[in-house]
Parts: sequence; C-alpha cells; structure tokens
Amino acid sequence: MKVVRACCLAPFDFAQGTRWLKVVRACCLAPFDFAQGTRWLSGVKACRLNGVKTRESDFYTVHHIGKSMKLNLLEIGTFILYLAAVIFVGFSAGRKGKQSTSDFFLAGRRLPWFVIGFSLIASSISSEQFIGEVGWAYRYGMAVSNWEWLVWPAQGLLLFFFLPVYLHNKIFTIPEYLTRRFGRLAGSTFALVCMAQYLVINLPLVLYSGAFVLNKIFNMNMVLAIWILVLAAGSYTIFGGMSAVAWVDLLNGLILIIGGLAVFIIGVFAVDGGLPAVIGSGERAHLMLPADHPELPWTGMLAVALVMSGYYYSTNQFMTQRCLSARSVWDGKMGVILAGFLAIPLALSVTWPGMIAYALNPHLAEADTAYPYLISTLIPVGFRGLVFAMLIGAIMSTLDSLVNSTSSLLTLDIYKGHINKQASDRHLVIFAQISGGFILLFSALWAPMVGRFSSIFAYAQECWALMLAPVMAVFVLAIFWKRMSRRAAISVLFFAFPMLLIVFLRQFTGIMAHINIFNLSALIFLISLLLAVCMSLLRPDPENNIDSNTLWHPDLLKLPAAERVGRFPWWKSIEFWFAALVLTFAVIYAVWW
Repeated sequence: MKVVRACCLAPFDFAQGTRWLKVVRACCLAPFDFAQGTRWLSGVKACRLNGVKTRESDFYTVHHIGKSMKLNLLEIGTFILYLAAVIFVGFSAGRKGKQSTSDFFLAGRRLPWFVIGFSLIASSISSEQFIGEVGWAYRYGMAVSNWEWLVWPAQGLLLFFFLPVYLHNKIFTIPEYLTRRFGRLAGSTFALVCMAQYLVINLPLVLYSGAFVLNKIFNMNMVLAIWILVLAAGSYTIFGGMSAVAWVDLLNGLILIIGGLAVFIIGVFAVDGGLPAVIGSGERAHLMLPADHPELPWTGMLAVALVMSGYYYSTNQFMTQRCLSARSVWDGKMGVILAGFLAIPLALSVTWPGMIAYALNPHLAEADTAYPYLISTLIPVGFRGLVFAMLIGAIMSTLDSLVNSTSSLLTLDIYKGHINKQASDRHLVIFAQISGGFILLFSALWAPMVGRFSSIFAYAQECWALMLAPVMAVFVLAIFWKRMSRRAAISVLFFAFPMLLIVFLRQFTGIMAHINIFNLSALIFLISLLLAVCMSLLRPDPENNIDSNTLWHPDLLKLPAAERVGRFPWWKSIEFWFAALVLTFAVIYAVWW
C-alpha cells in the first residue's frame, strides 16, 4: 500500500516540466505487485528528490484510465469462470420458466426471501453507480451515500402499504393495479410511462456507462462494448425470463458485496490517515448539507427519500417484480428488509470509493473516471478478475431486470390488453422473447445520447426526479384515498411525459436550470397531488365503480392466515426486523448527520 500512496499522494507541482510523466505512468498504470512494491517506492523518492515535475495536462493524460491494463492468466481465468457461472445459472434456472406467463414473468411465484433481497440489490446497482455515483461522491463526499442509506422510508412504504395491496390482488404488473383501480386507460398510460423511462433513461444509461467502464479499463471501442453487453445479458434473459434473472442476480449480488467491500478495504488502507482521511472534513463529511447547497440540499434529500425512492421501490415494475414473484407475503417483505440491511455495505461499495479516490488524488480531470482510476491504481494483480466480474455482473443484473420488466409491460399491459386479448400463455411468452430483442436493439441505438450530459449520474437523476413525481402522486392517492377519480389519475399520469422534456430543456437551453433538480421534483410532486385532489373533488367517480380490494386497509398489515398457522416466532416478525433496520440507520445518521 505504501507504493500506491507514494504514487498518488506525492505533491505535484504543475508549474514546470514533464519529466515525471513516464515515472507516474509506470507507477499508476502498471500492474501492481505489492510483494515487491518497495523497489518502486525508492524510484518515486528519487524522482521527487531530483525535483522532477509534470504539467497538469500531462497528469490528466496519465490518468486517462486503462491504456496499459492487462490481465494475467489467473485474472482471465477468474473472469471466464464468472461468465460460465452466469450462463449456467441463467439457463438452468430459466429452463423451466417458459411454461406459462406466471413462470416467465414471475418465476412461478416461487422466489424465496434471500433471492429477492439480493436480486433487489443487484438490480439496483449498475455501471452508472460505479461511474456516476462514485463520480458524485468524488465531487461532494458523504452526502451521496443518501442514495443507498436513505431508502428505508421508501422500503417502509412498500412493506406496510403498497406490497400488501399488490400481493392481495395477485397482480402481474404494477400497471395492472391501476387497471383494476381506475380502468384500462390508466393502466396502459402508466405502462407507457414506465416503458418510456426504461427505454430512454435506464437501458441506454446502463449500456452507455457499462461501455464507458469497458472502454476505460480495456480500451475497448464504445460501440463494440455496447453490443457485447446487449448480447451477453440478452441471451439468458430472453431465454429464461424472471427465473433466470432472479437467480443470476443472487450470484451477482454476492459478488457485488464481496468485491465492493474488498475494493473499499484496499482503498482505506491506501489512504494516509485511513478512514478519517477518507471521510474528510467540512461538508464532505456530512450526510445532510445546507438547504442552499447547489446540488445536494437536505430539502432535496427528503425528495430523494420519499418521492424518488418511494417510486423506485413501491411503484416501479423494474424493482417490485421480484416481490410479486415471492412464494409468500412473508418472503416478499423479508426480501425487502434484507435489501435494506445490504444497503449498508452497498454504500461502502459504490459510493465511498469516490471519497477514497478524492483522498488519494483530488485533481482528476473527470469525476466519472474515479472508479476506473481506483481499479488501475489500487487493485493488485490476481484480484482484478474478481473486480471486473463484479462490474460486469452489476451491469448484466440491471440489464436483465430492465429487459424482463419492459417486455412484461409491453406483453401483458399493451399487447394482451389492447391487441390480442385472447392470446395463449405460450403465445405471450414468445411475444415477450421477441420484444425483448427489439427492446435491447432500441436501447443500444439510443445509448450514445447519454454521452451528451456532463455526468452519467446527473442524467439519471434529472430524468428520474422529474418524470416520477407525478406518478408517485397518483399512487399515493390511489392506494390511500377512496375518492381519487379515474379522470384525475389519467390526467396526472400524462403529466409525466412533458417532465422528461424539461430535463432536456434544462440541459440544452438553460430553462429552469437554476432550480435544484430535487427541490423541483418535490415541487412537481406537490403540484401533482393538488391537481389530482382538485380534479377528483370537481368530477368524482360513481361510488359503485371502486374496487375495495385496491385500497389499503389496516387488516393488510397482518400476514395471511395460511402463513400464521401455529406459533409464529418473534425472530421472524417483519415489524421486529424493520425496527432493527430503522434503528441501525438512526445510529448512522446520528454519527454523520
């Protein structure tokens, strides 16, 4: 570790010459052998004693990551073993997942809680986190951890309110809930909103950021990298459906946590001063920043916790599809709680590396290169194969989930709902497989658009923050307020489409660019609530048109009677484990508020 410190923390003077260039390139980009690192240390000391310095532009050129990255046979073998394991697990799990729509889209409703928990984590993390979220943490510090640690309020909404209603109605998709609550047009409108999000935001983002990683580490052509990811993730997803997706996600989730924590530990030991130096001081050392912070005000973090994360966990087909696939209500809820606890090491894996990179070198030209920079400078020979497997696994887990969810919506809510209402299960499965291929094709073609934004993570957050606020308003009123009308629901759902236009107007014209994006999200959420309430009161639906099963009531807090047969031990209590989760995060926020 001393070698890395010497290479990365030496005080660079950019005012003079370039004679350090070759030495820094050798130190920072060559494969590290920590057993013999002391020989490099003396070389760096010699350079510093001779007063050899480099220009700032040369320093950035040196850290344009990945130009000399080479894998040894052990690392190549590790990576190939991982790919073989993914293909084997995906095709094995999906082999019997094509007999019916329940099998293909919901894994036959047989998923246990631990698979759901790891699948939620693996699907929520992809290359945009390892690139964009790490980049934001490099810029702003610990406050970016809120994206992983401030999700428990949204998980509580899902556990105690939304999920019981969904499972009670045995729905296949979240738009199906709106169809039962407000009619076919409402469900189809939301399905279109979701597909627009997945096709324009999520899938292109994952493909572009994944290609960005492969380009920075392997110097691979970006377009080629995009198509490799499409073929790799699309094969087992299109073949096996949700069963393949969930069990592959279990494998990838384990690798993600193990590999991510290993990178975190190596990074902390590489920083002079250890963990306190990584945490830093001032605003960088706090989870909540002042209300006038230009990017991450505490008011905006509340919007992230309740509006964005509320949608993400409670009404997003991409995430809730795992919970709908649970073998029991208890398994669905406990999977969400497991995901909540896994968020603790998850932040250390996908947020804190940005803080580590800043502690090692606060002068990177592009914040989004922070994670590739860590891999190139810190990860020892022999271990990089696992790290690359972790990165590719995170990408593939998100891709497979998005493709499966998008094809589910297109098949069940659009095709069966409007085009071929009498289609057989086998016909629907085939349609879903074919549509999955076209979904990947469109996403690959749209992916380069992501590169127009200054930050990968910023692109994701701006799109999600504005487009999801009206949707969350509709669901909150739909599930809790009996008088929410069909006309109001459909109108506010359509309100989500122009929100996506605002994102591009902010980026390319500067309109409303002075308003913090998360505060704007909260404002749009409140306006949507007010609009829906006013419309519902002015034009109410007939009382007899409301299905009471689509509304939340306190009895749904209890597990079904069939799951409470005999004595139910306290250590299996959902309330107990959620209270433990909240207490854990209360301690974290008390320490780093």
